[in-house]
Amino acid sequence: MPRVRAGAVAIALIATAACSIAPIEDPGIGAGGLTTTVYAADGSVLTEWHAEEDRVLVAYSDLPKHLVDAVVAIEDRRFWIHPGVDIRAMARAAKENIDAGSVVEGGSTITQQYARAVLLTDDVTIERKTAEIGLALRLEETLTKQEILERYLSSVFFGEGAYGVSAAARRYFGKPVESLTLDESALLAGVINEPTTLNPYDNPEGALQRRDLVLDTMAELNWIEPGEALAAAAAPLSLIPRGSADRMLHPYFTDEVRRRLLENPVLGDTPEERYRLITSGGLRVYTTLDPQTQIAAEAAMASVIPAHGPSGALAAIDPRNGHVLALVGGRDFYDTSDPIAQFNLATQGRRQPGSAFKPFALAAALQAGVDLDSTWPGGRAAYIRSPSGVWQVANYEDAYYPGLTLREATVFSVNVPYAYVADWIGADTIASMAEAAGITTPLDPVPSIVLGTQEVSVLDMAAAYGTFATGGIQIDPVLVTRIADRDGTVLYEHVPTFTRVMDVSVATEVNATLTEVVRRGTGQQAKIGRPISGKTGTTEGNFDAWFVGYTPELSAAVWVGYPEGNRAMNAPDTPFSVTGGTWPAQIWSRFGLAALSGIPYATAASADGAATVTARIDTSTGFLAGPLCPRGEVADVVLPAALVPSIVCPIHNPEGLAVLQDGVVPAVDSYSIVEAVSLLEAGGYEVQLAWDDDSALVPGTVLGQVPAAGSVLSPGGIVQVIAAGPEPGTVVPNVLGRHRADAIARLEADGQRVTVILLDDPDGSTGSLHVWAQVPAAGEPVSGRATVWVSP
Repeated sequence: MPRVRAGAVAIALIATAACSIAPIEDPGIGAGGLTTTVYAADGSVLTEWHAEEDRVLVAYSDLPKHLVDAVVAIEDRRFWIHPGVDIRAMARAAKENIDAGSVVEGGSTITQQYARAVLLTDDVTIERKTAEIGLALRLEETLTKQEILERYLSSVFFGEGAYGVSAAARRYFGKPVESLTLDESALLAGVINEPTTLNPYDNPEGALQRRDLVLDTMAELNWIEPGEALAAAAAPLSLIPRGSADRMLHPYFTDEVRRRLLENPVLGDTPEERYRLITSGGLRVYTTLDPQTQIAAEAAMASVIPAHGPSGALAAIDPRNGHVLALVGGRDFYDTSDPIAQFNLATQGRRQPGSAFKPFALAAALQAGVDLDSTWPGGRAAYIRSPSGVWQVANYEDAYYPGLTLREATVFSVNVPYAYVADWIGADTIASMAEAAGITTPLDPVPSIVLGTQEVSVLDMAAAYGTFATGGIQIDPVLVTRIADRDGTVLYEHVPTFTRVMDVSVATEVNATLTEVVRRGTGQQAKIGRPISGKTGTTEGNFDAWFVGYTPELSAAVWVGYPEGNRAMNAPDTPFSVTGGTWPAQIWSRFGLAALSGIPYATAASADGAATVTARIDTSTGFLAGPLCPRGEVADVVLPAALVPSIVCPIHNPEGLAVLQDGVVPAVDSYSIVEAVSLLEAGGYEVQLAWDDDSALVPGTVLGQVPAAGSVLSPGGIVQVIAAGPEPGTVVPNVLGRHRADAIARLEADGQRVTVILLDDPDGSTGSLHVWAQVPAAGEPVSGRATVWVSP
C-alpha cells in the first residue's frame, strides 16, 4: 500500500505542476556571476578571476564522454529517455518521505536540479517541488538534452567555491575539463550529491568511496568495461595543493594587467564597479604576453642572480607594436616570507638608471645638430656651473680619459664628456627627449639627469629604447589588446598610435653607436651572436645595475639591485661589484638568445614552387606583414602567386618605413659591414663575407656584393659581401693610444691572451691608462699572445 500511495503522490505532483507553470524561455545559468578568464597571446589561459563564486561556462562539445556518462549514471540514469521528470525515481523518493514522515529525498532529475539551481531556492517544501517539476517539464520542451546538460554542468556546485565542472576541474586537478580522466570524472560526478560532505580535501576516503560507486554504476549500465572501472578505481587521489588554482600564471604580468583594468574607465565609473565586472562579469581579457618569451625571461633571471643575492626585474617589448611580451617583477610573487614580494619592481618600482640614460642625451644632442664624431673634453672630472652651484662630475672609478668623440664616450660610458654635452644642449632638452621616447615618470631637468639620477621604471626603459629600434617612432607599451564580455561583445580594443619623436637619421646614429657598446664597449657580455644595440648603467655606490638592449623585434630592460635601495652590490654581499656590464648584461644575453631563437629580423615571401608561394601575412588586415604588425596576427600563408598581396600592411606600419622588396637583393654598398649583414639577414639571405687585403679603404668598408643590388634571389639564397681590410682575427689590430679596457677588448676579440705592463711612457705624451706600445705590432699575424704597455 505505501508503494501505491507513493506513486499516486508522484503522479499528483506532476499533474499539478504541469497545469500551474506557464512556458518559460531559456534561463541560461541564472543570475550568478561568471569568472573572468585572462589569455596569453597564444590563447593559453594565464589566470581566472572570480569573487566568492568561481563559475565558468562549459560547452557540451568540450565535455569528455566519460564525464557525461559518469554524471548521468550517478545523478539521473534515465536522463536521456524521460521528459524531465522520472516518475519511478519520484515514487521511490515519495515512499522514503512518507516512511520518514518528512521530506528526506527529492528524486530530482538533472533537469529538475538545473531548474532549481537557476530559478528556485533550495527550500525543501512541497510547493517548491511542484514548481521544480513544472519547470523541468517546460525546460525539456525548450532545450535539447545536450543543452540542459551543458547548462547543468555550468551551474551545479562542486564545493571549494567551484560552480560548474570547468571550475571544478581546474580547482581540484589543475586542468581543463576536456583533459579529465575517467577516475577524475567519476570523482567530480560523485561530489555533486554532497559537495561539502564529500569534499576530497576534507574527506578523501568518502570521496573515493563515492567515486568507486560511480564507476560501478557506469559498469553496471555497460557504459564502461568492468576492467576500465577496476583500473580507474585503483587510481590514487591526485589533487593539486589546496588553493593553488587561485595562483596566477606569470603573476607579475597578470597582476599588472588586473591593476591596469581596475584603473580603466571603460570597465566602470568607479573602482568598485570595475572590480565587480572583472570578478563576476565573465570577461575574456586578451593580453600580449608571449609564454615562451616569459619563460625565457624567468629562466635567465634565475640562472644569473644567486638565490640569496639581490633582486632583479625585466621587461620585454616588441618595439614594432608596443606589445609587452614578458615581465618579471621580482623573485617570487607568492613568497609569504617576503613582505614586498607582490610589489612589481618592473612597473611599480622606480630606480636611477645611471648611464643607461645617456642614449636620450645622445639622441637629444644629435637632434640638436651635434656631430657624432665631435670631440668633447676629457679628464678625470669636470666642474660644470649650474643654477644650483658647481656640479662636479667624475668618471667611473675616477678613470682618466683624453678628449673623446661623442661616439667613443658612449661606447665606453665616460661621464666627463657627457657632462659637457648636458651643459651645451641643456638638461631640459634631455628630459624632453626622454619623455618623448617613452619615459613617463616626472623628470626634473637638472644637469645630473644626463647621468641617470632621475628615477624611472624598468618597463619605461624598455619602451623608450624601443623608440630607437623603430627608427624614432614612439609606441606606448600595451598589455591588453582586447576585452570581451560574456556574450562576446567587445568592450575595449587597443588601437596603437605611432608618433615620430626624432629624425630617422638620429635614431640610426644612436643605433649604430649602441651596437658598438655591445660589440666592443661596456656591454660585451650581452652579446648573442647577432647584432644588438644596448647600454649599460650603474649608479653611484653600485646600488643599481642596468642593461637595456634591443633588436628590431625585441626591446628589453634588465635591472638588478636590492629592493630596499641604498644597499651596495659589493663583496661580501655579492661575489664581486655588480655593474651593468656584469649580471644585467649576462641576463639580457641569456634571455635574448632564447627569446630570439628562430626569429629572423624580417621575413619576405618566398617561392615554394611554380604554382604557390609562402608569404608572411598580417591576418588581421590581409596585407603583407611589416615589421610593426602584431606578432599574434602574423602567419605564413601558402597562396597562389597571383593572390599574394603586394602592399605592406599600412595599418600597423607608418608611411615612410623602409621595407625590403620580396625576392630582390638590396644594395648594401653604402652600409657598414654590420649593417650590411643585418639588412641581408632581414631579407632572409645567408651572408658570406670576403675580405680584400689590398684595399686602401678603412677596414670594414663594404666594397661590393654578389649578386648585385636589384638581382632577383629568393630568400635562403647566398649573398657574398666583399669588405676592405684583412679578415678580423687574422692580423693584430692597432691599439696604440687606446684606453686600456678598449685595447684589451679589441685584442681579446681576436682570440689573443693579453699581458698588461704598467710603465710610464718615455715620451710622456700618452694619457693615463692608455697604450703607448704593443707587441706584436699592428698588422702582424695573430700569434695568440699580445703585450701592451700602459701609462699608469
